[in-house]
Amino acid sequence: MSDKIQSKKWNDIIEKGPEYGTTEAAWKGVLVEADRRCDLHSKVRDCLANDVIQKIKQWQKDTYHKSMMQIKEKKDMEDAFKKAQKPWAKLLQKVDKARTDYHTACKTEKSAANQERNAAGDSSFSVDQVKKMQDRVQKSKEEVLKCKEKYEVALQEINQYNPKYMEDMTVVFDKCQEMEAQRLRFIKETLFDMHKYLNISQDPMLNQIYEELYHTVNNADFEKDLKWWSNNHGVNMAMNWPQFEDYTEEFRDIHKGKSKDSGTTGITLINQRPVGEDLHDYSTNTNKSTKTKAAAAARPTSTVVATPVTQVQEAKSPSKSVESPPSRGATITNGSASKANDSNPFEEEDWESDALVDNGEPGVPVKALYDYEGAENDELTFKTGDVFEKLEDEDEQGWCKGRKDGRVGLYPANYVDLVSP
Repeated sequence: MSDKIQSKKWNDIIEKGPEYGTTEAAWKGVLVEADRRCDLHSKVRDCLANDVIQKIKQWQKDTYHKSMMQIKEKKDMEDAFKKAQKPWAKLLQKVDKARTDYHTACKTEKSAANQERNAAGDSSFSVDQVKKMQDRVQKSKEEVLKCKEKYEVALQEINQYNPKYMEDMTVVFDKCQEMEAQRLRFIKETLFDMHKYLNISQDPMLNQIYEELYHTVNNADFEKDLKWWSNNHGVNMAMNWPQFEDYTEEFRDIHKGKSKDSGTTGITLINQRPVGEDLHDYSTNTNKSTKTKAAAAARPTSTVVATPVTQVQEAKSPSKSVESPPSRGATITNGSASKANDSNPFEEEDWESDALVDNGEPGVPVKALYDYEGAENDELTFKTGDVFEKLEDEDEQGWCKGRKDGRVGLYPANYVDLVSP
């Protein structure tokens, strides 16, 4: 989104700046690239949000089911493991108890044997005391043998149950492995989907963006821009020099009908003369760029000569004057006299006629969305569904340069759409 903001910012800067002509169009082509690349990234975002994330949510919903406190599948596997382990766990407890009893008996037997040996060498112990110690040692040895036998029996039982335990645990473990394999496969598939959407280098729209940018920049022609500037603002612009004008009878008749005591002098428009009457013909092009369409609206069509005369009462006087106000064309003409408007009458900002010449350059295929009948000679005519080539990007007035059936012309940009390869 920041690309679009920056594009709009720099478009305003270029609009207000000094750049013009094909070079201005090339500058704006870079901004078009930013807008379209932003759209491409937005498309990636939408695909990830609408496809990948929704697919993950649906898989979670189908695979895992929530119970009161935890996921049902997790609880089922834990219960299955506990069930498979329970018989073996009981035998293990029995083995642990038998081992503890055996080790305790051995410890007691050794302690009794040490006491009996010490008492036998000590004259302070009576014969009866020594006899009791000997009996205690004998009982301890018998207890050791008894505990050892129980210990060995417990080990034998658990060893006999081990295969059954392994079989039951393997069944449950295989179920867990299958569930985990399913999860890992889904993750891999999802990552491939993400790769497909993130890899914009494979998107045909990306190639179109930079092919169009190349054509736009390639169409920048400094010679054409310099020639245009010379024709519109330089030494080659159309001139309208002051010329000799005869004194007309109409003016004299109006003057005669004026008495010396009449009121104030007004301005009466008495003649209109087209600007182009005494000018050489210049080849102009009706290219629908920003500057040509704006200039066409402001081009002078006639020069109105304003002459101060006295107001008259004769009925013929109104017929000798022009009562409608002058158009924007009635302005200062190279030293002539109206100061009501300070605009330049020479701003005929037309492109040269070679702008619509077929140079054989490759274009971008577009498809017509609606019917269009060319209103002027330099406009293309097409029907809905027609496919032809776009040679230049849209200008500020919404026109594009294109080629159809070998003819180069102009067409409204919003009447077509790009053809996906």
